[in-house]
Amino acid sequence: MNNEQFDELAGRIQALSDFLLHLTAELEVCKLIDGPHLSEVLRGYAEHRRFAGSHLPAAKKTLLELIEFLDDARSHRQ
Repeated sequence: MNNEQFDELAGRIQALSDFLLHLTAELEVCKLIDGPHLSEVLRGYAEHRRFAGSHLPAAKKTLLELIEFLDDARSHRQ
């Protein structure tokens, strides 16, 4: 993978992350989802799922970081 391809992939991943974070926050604000419960469920999923393969520990780390971002955003809104 060259630098241009890497930058493209990184940009797409960042866009998806931003989209999901903002969507989740908006759904919480509109009281359509229970944010703390969602964070709890996702954290349990991340901790108990077997992330097989050499690249998948990064998936677990990223999922836990996204949950932390959601929790931090919730704290700031309150």
